[in-house]
This record gives sequence, C-alpha cells and structure tokens, in this order.
Amino acid sequence: MCGQAGRLLFLLLVCVSGGERRLLCAASAADGEAGGAGATSPERYFTLDVIEKKILDTAYDANQWPTFNKTGVPTDVHVEIFINSFGAPRAATMDYHLDIYLRQSWQDDRLRSASDTRQLLLVSRRSVIDRLWTPDIYFLNVKDAKYHDVTSPNVLMRIYADGRVFYSIRLQLTLSCQMDLNKYPLDTQTCHIELATFAHPISALEFYWKEPNPIERTMNMEIPQFNLEEIILDNPKVLNYSTGQFSALSARFRLNRENGYHLLQTYIPTIMIVAISWVSFWLEQTATPARVTLGVTTLLTLTSLAAGVRSELPPVSYLKAIDVWIGSCMFFVFGALLEFVLVHHLAKKRKRRGSQRKSFKAMFFGSEEPEVLDQGGKKETHLAEAKIVDRICRVFMPFAFITFNFAYWCHYGLG
Repeated sequence: MCGQAGRLLFLLLVCVSGGERRLLCAASAADGEAGGAGATSPERYFTLDVIEKKILDTAYDANQWPTFNKTGVPTDVHVEIFINSFGAPRAATMDYHLDIYLRQSWQDDRLRSASDTRQLLLVSRRSVIDRLWTPDIYFLNVKDAKYHDVTSPNVLMRIYADGRVFYSIRLQLTLSCQMDLNKYPLDTQTCHIELATFAHPISALEFYWKEPNPIERTMNMEIPQFNLEEIILDNPKVLNYSTGQFSALSARFRLNRENGYHLLQTYIPTIMIVAISWVSFWLEQTATPARVTLGVTTLLTLTSLAAGVRSELPPVSYLKAIDVWIGSCMFFVFGALLEFVLVHHLAKKRKRRGSQRKSFKAMFFGSEEPEVLDQGGKKETHLAEAKIVDRICRVFMPFAFITFNFAYWCHYGLG
C-alpha cells in the first residue's frame, strides 16, 4: 500500500516539475492506478521528450511533408468530418452554417519511435502542433470561419509510436450554397462542402475520404425548416490552376424543405384573405361603403403579407413558386373588387325602354344623362342583372380558386 502511494506521489511531482513536457502525466497516473488494481490499460502514453529527441536527431523540418524525400510518392491524408450542428440554409444570403470536427490522419515516418506500438502522445497545445507538419487544408466555398477557443483551443493531435498521426480541430464555418428557388418554398436544395490543399501540389499531397463513414453527425440533429435526406460523397478530384494541380474533396447535403412553417405563415393566411374577399358577393349591391372597405382592406393586407415574404428572399430574376401563389391570390382579390365596381354600376345605371335602350358599349361608356323616373316615381335600374352577376361570382370565384389550387399543388407540391 505504501509502495503504491509513493508511486503516485512520484508521478505527481514529475507532472508539476515537467510543465508542457509532461502533457499527459495525469493520464499516466490514472494508468498507474489501474495497474495497481490489477487492470491493464489498452493504450499507454509516452512523453514529449521522445518526439523532441526525434525532431533534433532527424533535423525535422515542419515545411517538408512526410514523403518529401520519396520522389513521386505523395503523402496520403485521410479526412473525416463530424457534424456537431447544421444551420438552415438562408435564401437571402445563399449560405449555411456548420459546426464541425475536422479530422485528418496520415503517416509520418519521421516521428517513429522504438516504443510499443500501442504507445502514443496526446498534444492539445498549438505551440507544440506548430512545430510539426500538418496538411494545409482549406474550404473552397467558405465565406467565414473561426476556431473554437473556449475554454482552451479545441485542437487535438495523437502521435503513435509507428508514425501514425491523427489531427482533429473544431471549426465554425459559413459556407456558400447556390440555391435554386424556382420551387420555393416547396423546394429541395443541395449544399456543398469543398476542401482542398492550398499549397501542396498533387505530387506532394493527396486527400481521400476515410472509410467507412467519412461524414457523421450528432444523434437527433435538427435543421430548422429542413430535413437532411442524404449525404452524397464525391470521388476525390484534381483542381487545375495556373499554379499547378491540387487534390480536393467534396460532399453534398441534400436538404428537403419542410413546409409546416410556410403553410401556417403564408399559404393558410392568404387563402383566408381570398375567401374573405368573397363576402362582398353576399352583400347588398348598393352597400358601397361595406364592399369598398372589404375589397381594399383585403388587397392591402395581402400586399403587406407579400412584402414580408419578399424580404426573406434575394432579388432573383426568375419566377418562384411563392410569386405565382401570391400573384394569383392578388388577382382573385382584385377581381372581387372589380366585380363590385361592375355590380355597383349596374345597380345605379337607369334602364331605358324600347328605342331608348343603349348598346352594351353605350351602357358602360356612354355619357351621363339626367335621370328619368317611371310613372311610379322610381328610377328603373339594372339591379336584377347586378344580382345575377353576384350569384354567378359566388360560385365561379371559389370554383376558379379551387381549380388554381389543384393545378398549383400538382405542379409544385408533387412535381
């Protein structure tokens, strides 16, 4: 018992005195406790001294890739991505956000040691990582990016005794996503993530996806307004620039927009506004204030709602599904307002008899004449015709709107 306590005390003293050169003393102490209890740790650690000695003995140069001295043999870097969070693509700015762990692994024989192959060194300090070679990876479609530094830099490097290197870093990215908004908001979008080497040509460095699952995500990850249907991995490709050929990787995220938000905020309200405009057909033909107020109010409300929808979209030149919907709703509301103008004109226009009857053109566009009263002292108008027009519109307008809905949802919703 005393021997075990003395061993732990010795390890703690070494940790305090060694500073950065004993990055994993706590892990070694824990390993010592497990060994004292009769357990065997699956991995054992060595200290930074071993790597520093290799750097000095081999004249290690961080600017040279691992296969620098092997002509025609590039360094293979295997890449994998773990998605911590996925921000919904924004149509107004044509981009989306990712919070990822970018993981890379490669073989660097310059860091081999004579230790047990199960032994490794964990490095979580950038000052140490900067002394070693790492791939110069960058994202082709990035708009903005930053490292996570709370509460300490989120970086990790594992150096194994056989020269294998594993490097992981957490990044927050804003990536461009060229969206096709023809069917917005009933659309499906495909967003890309593209990465490549910045300086090393293909003769020096090649990227590969790490099998079997190079891109993983957190359990129950939710994306506002979208459902991530699938992740499509593209084969490694070569980028040809005037400065040379460079290795690159890309993946595509297929996102299907969920329509619950737009149904509640856009489609159902506009349907109700159009239906309210039909109330005008059931009012008296001479109820001018009520019918004018109803028609103008519904039209202005629909215009205000359309302005709110357009504020979330970029000013693209082509027609979107939401434009077709709102434009058609405005047409139906405006049509109800024009119908009132016709009915009101018929209800007020006096009727002529026999040779005094005017043609259809003269009825609507002829000059006004003094009113002529009949024998009972009342003015005869086209009120009966006005009522017929209202009755026809009570049936025709809803039928036309339902027909439009059927065609719209078949083309955009099912197509």
